[in-house]
Amino acid sequence: MKVIVDVDTGIDDATALMLLLSRADVEVLAITCVRGNIALDKVCVNTLRVLKACGKENIPVYRGADRPILDNEKDASHFHGVDGLGDATWSESVDIADLQSEHAVMAILRLINKHPGEITLIPLGPLTNIALALRLDPDLGKKLKEVFIMGGNTEARGNVTVSSEFNFYVDPEAAYICLSAFKAPLTIIPWESCLDTQRQIPWAVYDKWIALGTPKANFLKKITQHWIENIKVRQQPGFRSCDLFAMTTVLDRESILDKETVHATVELHGQLTRGQMVVDWKNRMGNEPNVTIVKKICVEKVTQFVTGMLQ
Repeated sequence: MKVIVDVDTGIDDATALMLLLSRADVEVLAITCVRGNIALDKVCVNTLRVLKACGKENIPVYRGADRPILDNEKDASHFHGVDGLGDATWSESVDIADLQSEHAVMAILRLINKHPGEITLIPLGPLTNIALALRLDPDLGKKLKEVFIMGGNTEARGNVTVSSEFNFYVDPEAAYICLSAFKAPLTIIPWESCLDTQRQIPWAVYDKWIALGTPKANFLKKITQHWIENIKVRQQPGFRSCDLFAMTTVLDRESILDKETVHATVELHGQLTRGQMVVDWKNRMGNEPNVTIVKKICVEKVTQFVTGMLQ
């Protein structure tokens, strides 16, 4: 499987990338960076750091959009740490000069046109890079094999506003463009599908992971300690990483236990609902379905994949 993954690398993107990079059956053509969880330069540094930890420094990394289309510069540093990776102390630096000189949007266009119908696109952050690519090449949306987006919400349960999920809220215009313009099969793993207590990984499993003592387990422990302390204080019942869950659905479709194909769009103008994904469950608008919504994910499969990845 050929993939391009678009990231705003904080802790959750890092865990998803670690899983993706552990797979011998996946060819990662590019990792493209976008502002989201943190400022773009930090996203780039964190992405290079994950590649170094996984011994995959040969994979090209591209710097993309440093702001949303309409400049809503919300970030999640309060959750991921100022540096986006839990404010850990690093003995080794990474060299920003290792980034490719080509802009991420141009790299996306070039690679998809070079491999039409072959690439799985995996956006894990705000969709700015992807929307810009779709605007530059109006036919791009039908040149992909498939698209898996982590973002949006289905029940108006916001994690950054009352009713909006972070990735879609940071750049609602980009999310709107993507849902409108993709003609390849589009799967969305929304916020609510990661929330249920039955979809959490027990803390005892997480404790076993970080106790393995392997280089990857030590890296996981290092970047998640700050994060875990915060969510345990809030009495979260287990370990949850939306990007990691989303990546599992890409790598193994049997990990999708329930899904529904519907029409969805994004609210751009609501005073309280800007950035909310609006799902037409009853087909009241009469539009053709454009997305498959993942409603339930097998956390046992996530656990199995991560345990193997950390060995």
